[in-house]
Amino acid sequence: MPLLQIEGELGSAVIALQGAHLLSFIPKAKGGRELLWRSPKAVFAQGKAIRGGVPLCMPWFGAHPSGLPSHGFARVSNWDVLEVEILSDGAIKIALELADSAATRALWPHACLFRLEVIVGRTLSLQLSVENRSDTAALFSQAFHSYLAVPDVQDVVISGLGLCTYVDTLLDGRPRLLQEGDLSVQALTDRVYLDVPAEQVIKHSAGQIKIVSDTHSAIVWNPWEGAAKMADVGAEHYHGFVCVERGDVLDNAVSIAAGGVYRASMTLSE
Repeated sequence: MPLLQIEGELGSAVIALQGAHLLSFIPKAKGGRELLWRSPKAVFAQGKAIRGGVPLCMPWFGAHPSGLPSHGFARVSNWDVLEVEILSDGAIKIALELADSAATRALWPHACLFRLEVIVGRTLSLQLSVENRSDTAALFSQAFHSYLAVPDVQDVVISGLGLCTYVDTLLDGRPRLLQEGDLSVQALTDRVYLDVPAEQVIKHSAGQIKIVSDTHSAIVWNPWEGAAKMADVGAEHYHGFVCVERGDVLDNAVSIAAGGVYRASMTLSE
């Protein structure tokens, strides 16, 4: 599988062309710790989603009501590299694009152009744009599905979601509940937070990871012991990550007008 290896004076990264899928980000400051988790059992095969990093879940998030593949087609499609540029501050920008095809239109009936700019520096910046080139509005949802590397998920404390409403997808009826204070993950967790603040901080025993995004949803997930049934994770590996994802899903999904453009960004840093 083609991978891009980015080595800059401020940081390094790895991107799979399938899915414009970020697999690694290591800022060179503060000791050079990997911020993203990639499963030791990840499968690298055409058309198979890679477990870990930052998959792009779009143009829909989660299960599709018509039984189409979960999380859309962008993460398993081959993207093109448009340009690579060294910026004035030493960061490196990589631009990738995915245009619609007969195969994508069979799943999502819109002419479209997806563009992702990845900026690798002291921080990691993802800047996404989605152009609806069709003559009808397009219902759209997406998530930057971030797998964050942590020493032990049980020691993680997530701030920045207090007083937000979340949908607990594991409970009957998917009730809407209120987050009181910081969040720790001590069991199987799958929550969709709505209308969240721009910033969340994930604190762990080795430091912290900060997420800043202009999107409106946050998803917190860890499969816990259910990882034993996931061939590309395994029971021994769930403790090494927590997914804190940003995007626009459920109530925060959008309708992109004909000829319109949706834009979203996310930045990761220590």
